[in-house]
Amino acid sequence: MDDQTAHSMSVPREANTSFWAKTTPSGQPGISVREHCFNVGLVAREILTALPPRVIEMLPGTQGQATTLLAALHDVGKITLGFQTKCPTWLATEDLPACNRGHITLSVSDHAFVSQAFLQSLPVSDFSPLWAVAVGAHHGRPKGRKVQLGGSRNPIEVLPSWANDHRLALLHELEAVFGPLPTTPPQPRFVGNLSDLWLLAGLITMADWIGSNESWFPPTGGLTPEQATEQARAALRQIGWPGGRLRRTTFGAAFDSGDATDFVPNAIQDAVADAMRRPGVVVVEGPMGCGKTEAALFAAQQLIAEGHQHGIYFALPTQLTSNRIYRRIEQFLRNSLSDDASLRLAHGSAWLEDDFDLRLTPTYRPRNTSDAEETVESVREARSWFASGKRALLAPYGVGTIDQALQAVVAVKHFFVRRFALAGKVIIIDEIHSYDIYTGTLVTALIRELVNLQCSVIILSATLTTDRRRELLAAAGATDTESSAAYPLITSAPIGAPVLPSIAPEWPDRAPITLRAEVITESSVIAELIDRAEDGQCVMWIRNTVIEAQQAFRAIAGSIREGTVRVGLLHSRFPFARRAQLEDEWLERLGKTRAGRGPGSILIATQVVEQSVDIDLDFIVSDLAPTDMLLQRVGRLWRHERGLRAASVPEFWIRYPDLAEGTDARALKKALGRSARVYAPYVLLRTTLVWQGRESLRLPVDIRPMLEATYAAPASDEPDGWKELHAELEAEKRELIGNAEAMTRVLGSPMLDDGEEILTRRRGAPVIPVTILRSFSEDGAGNVTATALDGSQAHISAYDWRRESARFTHQWTVRAPRWMLPAQPLRPRWLSLHGAFGATVVTVGDDGRCQSVDTAIDLHYDAHLGVYASRPTNTTPRQADDDEFDS
Repeated sequence: MDDQTAHSMSVPREANTSFWAKTTPSGQPGISVREHCFNVGLVAREILTALPPRVIEMLPGTQGQATTLLAALHDVGKITLGFQTKCPTWLATEDLPACNRGHITLSVSDHAFVSQAFLQSLPVSDFSPLWAVAVGAHHGRPKGRKVQLGGSRNPIEVLPSWANDHRLALLHELEAVFGPLPTTPPQPRFVGNLSDLWLLAGLITMADWIGSNESWFPPTGGLTPEQATEQARAALRQIGWPGGRLRRTTFGAAFDSGDATDFVPNAIQDAVADAMRRPGVVVVEGPMGCGKTEAALFAAQQLIAEGHQHGIYFALPTQLTSNRIYRRIEQFLRNSLSDDASLRLAHGSAWLEDDFDLRLTPTYRPRNTSDAEETVESVREARSWFASGKRALLAPYGVGTIDQALQAVVAVKHFFVRRFALAGKVIIIDEIHSYDIYTGTLVTALIRELVNLQCSVIILSATLTTDRRRELLAAAGATDTESSAAYPLITSAPIGAPVLPSIAPEWPDRAPITLRAEVITESSVIAELIDRAEDGQCVMWIRNTVIEAQQAFRAIAGSIREGTVRVGLLHSRFPFARRAQLEDEWLERLGKTRAGRGPGSILIATQVVEQSVDIDLDFIVSDLAPTDMLLQRVGRLWRHERGLRAASVPEFWIRYPDLAEGTDARALKKALGRSARVYAPYVLLRTTLVWQGRESLRLPVDIRPMLEATYAAPASDEPDGWKELHAELEAEKRELIGNAEAMTRVLGSPMLDDGEEILTRRRGAPVIPVTILRSFSEDGAGNVTATALDGSQAHISAYDWRRESARFTHQWTVRAPRWMLPAQPLRPRWLSLHGAFGATVVTVGDDGRCQSVDTAIDLHYDAHLGVYASRPTNTTPRQADDDEFDS
């Protein structure tokens, strides 16, 4: 018998306590693998009790029992010589069997890989091996469908039999507490998406992160099972699990803000409540300002109160819209929660104010550069879920951008944690019409997966085409054979059932809107805006790109008489602190409660204001955009009833490009200008036909016909240039759909870094997060004293993550075009630890010119303009400077 098999089946149970899972701050062996595995299994057990029965049924074992065992086994792979010897003290003191110490450096150390390989080496009669994929993935990247140790192409393990005996002993201990391994495979109905497998992977990962938080589970160990169970419950309470059952209320009580306003549901809101009496998918098509948000929330209340679902995620297209909707949902929850203390509503910036005690440290003190990056990355990933916008997904009630949800279905690290976070909730997807072909394809895939995850999905839109509605319902497994052309329209399909007869509630027409859609010079627009503002009107010009918005602001600010009217600019290229200040100011100035008469104002804005933003203008000018976007912009006009207005009628202007000289595709694109980089040129041309010659607009009666006419099949007699642009559009659609579908093949795909909006938006002009400071200075250890643009200071560590430092860097960060920055942007350690993924840092002088280290760059910052470049930009179709939908 050789030295590797001499110990077979002779390992005493207590021997497993000698293997460390984490080292102490001084580098000594700390909590054992055995205790850490028990802790994580107990956390998983508590998580399981908070899930709806329909979600638990997807997990392995009776009532999901095997889930807790598999979660406990996540780190069984740390019982391997390659990992254990990362702590030199352990190697020096442990009584190991005889082995060649020189071979230790060659032994496998990837403990997640070893965990999966160990489980998949068990007899198939004892365990269904595909579940092990979820165990091996708990650090973010699946290891593959089948892995094993040894052989010419697989990782080598030194003393494999010795390690395996200890792993088997721990398995038997854990089975005695948590029950047997699952012997049946993932459900056949999920074979294409492995929805139940990835649900399990997400639960295991979340349990591991909580079980690794040293605030609850000390790195030295020592908790009894009873203490560990109570710590698991306390941890879940602190992060909001379970999140509180909603009670059924009347519609008025759900939205009562205490201001004596009587909230009576309108016809659309009543219809949505009737349509969603059981889990399923509902598509709500209604005009801008009709109360779709409240309709969706009230329907969600019914489902949660009846125990069908257990939370809400409200997904919107932009950060601005998600921040605004947050305040409305918070009031709804205060009125609806059966226990006010359970209020846990998170949005993209909620982590900045949270007092969540987060202490996650590297598993061990690394001895080389590769180990250092591995250990820091693992902690950074776990921490980012509780201290970033992703927290909104984990919260029982969350508001955020669609991108966070879409990363559940693309090949990005920890995609499965997002799936787990969404499972069993009511998912409300607002403004679904606003996404291009690429993102829209991902939305379709998301809806398909949400239905698998036992979610109810409420889809909101003012401007949805019939074809797109049919696609969305088909993704949910329902065929819409009726395809009604009515408007407004409520279409629903319970899970596993056909589409129900649609509901077409009555809705009164608004006062006609006066239109002017033609070639209008910039000088004419500026003069009109100033004249109206000086007459007391609140007016707005919506530009399609940030650069054009900045140019318009400069022109108007330089033309207006000082002290007469207020002029402002809103777009995404302000640091978060300044952007929030501007948003608050202008949404208050133009909101529902603004005075009917008084000083006028001019707001220049990009797409950030066109959807789900409750502002009320007297007059709007818009650059040419697709019909659905123009209708959304119209929705900001005369949004609320007022006794007094400075304008006699609502009026909307659309600036057409001069297409007189454009015949071929290239000339047409040139005539369309920068707008052709943001929107499909062919769709813009079709839009000009639909709006051309119209002198008025009637809402909502005109919405459906104008939409369908814009996206109808091309006429046979279209000009050749138009036909060429249509062919380009169709080719691009095929490419984007193919790219998006490829991104959803998650098993076997390389997992990318977990950055914001990775893979969820069409790749356009690259941007980089930039932290803009007045100054910063480093000490010899890499720590920084930073001074912000407002004069506030922060002392930031290069090694220890601190919430106040993360808040500071976030507040002064902006996404800037890549071409404005140096070829090798500065990415210091302190910023990598506390800042946005991939962020760089610059300082700004009194003249607004920014510097990277000691090098001046062509990036400027101004409190009124935001980030800009001083030099003119010459771009090509392949390298556009400003072609993004501004969010």
